[in-house]
Formats: sequence, C-alpha cells, structure tokens
Amino acid sequence: MRPRSGVSTHPRPRLLLAVLVYCGLVIAVIGTLGTPLIPTIATAQHVSLADAQWLLTLTLLIGAACTPLLGRLGDGQHRRAVMLTGLGSVAVGSILCATAYDFTQLLVGRGLMGVGMGLMPLALAIARDLLPPARLAPGIAALSITVATGAGLGYPLSGLLAESFDYHAGFWVAAGLAAVAMAAVFTVVPRRPSARPAAGRVDLPGALLFAAALSPLLLALSDGAAWGWTSPAVLGLLAAAVTCGVAWVLVELRTANPLIQLRYLAARPVLIADVCAALAGFGMFIAMTLINRLAQAPTSTGYGFGVSPTMLGLVILPMAAGTVLASRWSRWLGPRTGGARGLLLTGLLAAALAEFGLAFRHDHLVELGAATFGFGIGIGLAFAAMPTLIIGAVPAQETGSATSFNQVMRTAGGSVGSVLGAALLAAHTPAGQAEPTNSGYTVAFAVAGGVSLLAMLAALALRPSPRADSRSLPAPRRAGLETLREESAGSSASGLVMAQDVQP
Repeated sequence: MRPRSGVSTHPRPRLLLAVLVYCGLVIAVIGTLGTPLIPTIATAQHVSLADAQWLLTLTLLIGAACTPLLGRLGDGQHRRAVMLTGLGSVAVGSILCATAYDFTQLLVGRGLMGVGMGLMPLALAIARDLLPPARLAPGIAALSITVATGAGLGYPLSGLLAESFDYHAGFWVAAGLAAVAMAAVFTVVPRRPSARPAAGRVDLPGALLFAAALSPLLLALSDGAAWGWTSPAVLGLLAAAVTCGVAWVLVELRTANPLIQLRYLAARPVLIADVCAALAGFGMFIAMTLINRLAQAPTSTGYGFGVSPTMLGLVILPMAAGTVLASRWSRWLGPRTGGARGLLLTGLLAAALAEFGLAFRHDHLVELGAATFGFGIGIGLAFAAMPTLIIGAVPAQETGSATSFNQVMRTAGGSVGSVLGAALLAAHTPAGQAEPTNSGYTVAFAVAGGVSLLAMLAALALRPSPRADSRSLPAPRRAGLETLREESAGSSASGLVMAQDVQP
C-alpha cells in the first residue's frame, strides 16, 4: 500500500489530498442525493413509492457494475482521464435530473450519476501512488472518512434545498459540485500518475454480463410482490439472473485479463469478507430505506413522524458521526478483540442490535437517531476489518482485484437491500392505501437484523489469528509492520477500500 517504485510523489501533496478529499465528498453526496426526496418525487411524478425507490437502487446498481470496469480503464496511465470522464457523467446526469419533469428522465440522470460511485477507488489509488510515505496512511484514512461525512451531509443538504426551492435544486448543486471537481482534478492530478503500463484489454463482456445478472434480480425482487412470486415474469427474471451470473463466472475464469480474478476469491478470509460485505451492504441500505420512509410517513398513519426532508437529514446524520468514531476506535479495538475477525464480529453485532432495536421499538425520532448512530459504528468497524482480511490472503499483485470485488459485493448487496426494503413495505400496504402498516416496518427491520446475524455466523468461520508481536522484530521490520497495520486499519472505515491496479 505504498507508492510503487519508479513513481515520483506529487510536488504538492497537501493540495493533491485536498482535491481527492473534495472528490470523495462529492461522490458521497451524489450517492445519497435525492434519497430523502423519494416520497416527494413519488408524489410529484405520480409514481408509487416502490418505483421511486429505483432512484436510489439504480444509482447503486450502476455503481456496482462500473466499479471494476472503471478500475480497469483507469489502470496505469489513464487515471486522470477516467476520473474526468466519470465526473463528467455525474455532471451530465445531474443536469438531466435538474431539468427532468418526467420520471424516465430522472431515472436516466440518476443512472449516469451512479457512475460516480465507481470513482472512489481511483481516488484512493492516485493517493497511494503520489502521496509521500509519511502522508499515505493519514491520507487514506482521510479519504475513507470523507465518504461517511459526505453521506451524512447529503441528506440534510438535499432536504434543505428541496424545502427552500424544489427537488430539482439539489441536482443543480450536484452539477456545480461535479464541475468544480473536474476542474480541480484537471489542474492538480498529473496526466500520467502511474509509471506502470495498462494491464491489458478491458473485459467488457464480463462487465456487461455482471450488470445483466444483477439487473433482472433487482427487478424481480422489486416487483415480485405485485406480480406474484411464482408468476412467469418473476421466474423468468430470476432464471435470466442465474444464467447471466453463470456466464459471467465462466467468462471471468477464461479471459486473459478479467475484471475480477475469481480464482483468488475462494480463499476463506476473502470469501467470508465478500459474503459479509454483501450482507452488511444489504443491511445498511435496507435500514436507510426504512428510516427514510418511516420518518417521512404522515402522522395520520399512527406511526409516522411526517418530518421534512431537512429533519430527516438530521436524523440520519448520527450515522456519519458513528462511522467517523469507528474509524478512530478500530485501531484501538482491533487488537483487543482478536484482530480483524473480532473487529468484524463486533461491528456486525452492533449493526444487528441497532436493527433489532428498531424492529422492537421505533416510536420516537430520538430512537431513530440513536439507531443510526449505533448502526454507523457497527458498519464502520465491520468495513474496517475487511481489507485486512483480504490483504493477508491474496498475492500482493492481486490485492486490487480482490478488494475491488469486495466493494462491488458491498454495493450490490446495498442494491438488493434497497429494493427488498421497498418490496417488504409494499407487501404490507393494504389495497387502496398509499402507506404500509406499522407491522411492515417491524418485519422489515427484523429482516435487516437477521441478515446482520447471518453475516456474523459467516464471520465465525474465520480462524482466529494471533497478532504478531512486533517487539521481537528488528527495528526496520517492526516499523514497516506497524505502518502496514495502520494503513490497513484506516483504509476502509467507511466501507470503500482502495482498489489497487488489477494485474493479470
């Protein structure tokens, strides 16, 4: 995780880090922008809440599909060009949403904005290559924290803009933020930040098949309750998802330059980290979907709070604070809980308690805010443990392939969680009514907690590994070991890990 040999550091590392941190904030804000406005948009566009939920789900889906592809396209000498192209896609998508007066154009715009969610690994890789060793570990940690901070800021920002103007205003702001990010990247990031040549042809069939496998799965989960879970349409979509998934695996195993080196994902720590990433991502986004809907539900339902989008942002803001604290606590807590395994179990347990707590009781806004804080701590601790597990189980040249796939699993799990959360509420909505019953929220929160418990069971399969005692090592090796531990602990507090260059 140090700059590669043969690559000079940036002449102004503080400025470079500031630009990358700003890009991280923009990416995080874009990921959540509009989410608090789903009920408002559903009313304005005359669509159901389940359909409006695709404004978030589609963004996550595009982000999951684009992450490995952008990592490959941005390999070697083309990182700045890919960063600029991705930010340009975000700007265009934001303008489409800002000028949209029909739901289809909103979906297209949000899809283009989803490309930005695949850019964070490139920002981390640029930091790895160009920051001097003394600034690398704190720089990576700072970038990771911006993701949580930006996510927390996105909710109140979009809510405040919507209340002051309308829901289009937030997308105009996103377009401006993306344009500033493009100018900063163009000015500060070197044109050729890496001395290593590109790693081969891009596996475009693999990227298309991955998206083709995930899309029908999400559509089936979203509309299964309305169409009937045994209807030909749902069964056909599930069959298409399985077929494309199998085809994707075969393509990845046979191509010379795959997006993901699947053969290295079978190692137990990597496999369990990926399973936990998918389940944790699922739990995170289903919980956020439910809190979003519950807080804004009309008080006439008997359980809703009828809060404004701005107040909703303040309810969710504690999650960002919890994640930031988790990033600080992980270095202290990890050695005291048995290393990465213990840190992962602790985080998943905290997330499960927050979700089950909401299933048991969600009668006051304070309870929602406390749950989001606890959930942020749990997710932060769990995601901080995953890169350590992966780094220790794969060859150094395959770290990027394994960690980028872990991020894909996280985002894909979030996509499924977003859709299933809306589907569970739709299944508990009486005919002819717009809002679900309170029992729908209880069941959905319980499902989220159950998924976190499943992730804990998977994590228990990890073998406890004794922490190496660095005091017995020579001074140079002791210093190197402690630096690696610090970088590994701080590189993924918010759930986005460094996607290093993918090599064949």
